[in-house]
Amino acid sequence: MNSGEGTMERHTVNIAGTTFVLAQGTNIDTTKNAVVQAVRAGGDLVDLVVFGNEKVSALVSPGVAVLFRSLTVDTDNRDTGDTDFPFAHFDSYDSLENL
Repeated sequence: MNSGEGTMERHTVNIAGTTFVLAQGTNIDTTKNAVVQAVRAGGDLVDLVVFGNEKVSALVSPGVAVLFRSLTVDTDNRDTGDTDFPFAHFDSYDSLENL
C-alpha cells in the first residue's frame, strides 16, 4: 500500500526459521541489541512490535539462528507500531521469505 508519502526501510528479523516483519519506525539497532543481550544472558524473551501493530515475544538463546534484513518499500500509513490499533496484514509470514 503506497500512502503517497515516499519510501521507508522495512526491517525483518528471522528467529529460528520464522520471519517477523517489524513495524515501521522500529529502531533496528535497539532490536539487535536486545537480541544480543538475550544471547549473552543465556536466553531471554525479546519483545517485538510487528507489521500489523501486533506484539510478539520470542525466546532467543545461544544457538538460535537470528537473521536481520532490510528492504526499501513504500510507506504504509496504517503501520504505526501502536498495538492498540492492529490491522489485517499478510496472509502468511512465509510469503516474506524472499525479502
